[in-house]
Amino acid sequence: MGLFSLFGKSKTLYFPGCITYFNFKDNFELYREIFLSLDIDFKIIDKKICCGLPPLEAGYETEARKLIRRNFEIFKEEGITSIITNSPCCYKMFLQDYPQMLPDWNIIVKNIWSIVLTKLEKNPGLIKNKVIKTATYNDSCYLGRYCEIYEEPRKILNLIGYKIEELNDSKEESFCCGSCGGLMRINLELADKIAKEKILQAKRIKAKKIITSSLNDYELLKKNSSGTGVEVLEFSEVLAYALGIYKKTKENKDISETRANIKIQEEINEDDYSGEDEEDE
Repeated sequence: MGLFSLFGKSKTLYFPGCITYFNFKDNFELYREIFLSLDIDFKIIDKKICCGLPPLEAGYETEARKLIRRNFEIFKEEGITSIITNSPCCYKMFLQDYPQMLPDWNIIVKNIWSIVLTKLEKNPGLIKNKVIKTATYNDSCYLGRYCEIYEEPRKILNLIGYKIEELNDSKEESFCCGSCGGLMRINLELADKIAKEKILQAKRIKAKKIITSSLNDYELLKKNSSGTGVEVLEFSEVLAYALGIYKKTKENKDISETRANIKIQEEINEDDYSGEDEEDE
């Protein structure tokens, strides 16, 4: 990461999206470590803001427009000139919806999958653990159908050692796994049925692993893969392992938890001693 980013002066915002930031904090940390390892310039602003896609898809256009305008004002206050995000739905929102709703929108939305691919192609030595495995790739509707990004994720997976077995319906012909359009919020039963069909597609080509670049897709597919023999992986997991940072991140987390437990135990012991003194008095 560049010198300016170390001091919080980068003009490129890393926007993790709601599901990454709130539901999958471990993956949020993985993506942060991945960008650092690849020397990708970014900053994070702790404003806990939503891109606005959920209210927009739910039909609350007025509320979505207010949120979008507020976000733009925050970005300008922070000096943001470009955005990267691991979230396909946020990427689609910033790339396509913000320009339509904000006539003065002037922030560059960068394709992080293209950036990662270029970094790895230029410096293959960054790949510390090359796997020799076969997997299939699940195309996110937002990333694929809306933004036509199909090849970059597959090329990244190829570079780190994965052989991609395509589903019978993939790329432009891929169908939704059930996580898009707010379906999980309004008809979870239907979303689960669609996700199960996607898992069956993987079984039909004898794929043992599904890799997806969307945490929304990951959450739904993983839930519905139980007992099927198909493992669902999110992009940050396989990429972090290939870069040699996944184990380190887990070890750091374990160390932090151990230290926290020791501190709690020390506080408990101190309380116990205080209680004994009071009783003696």
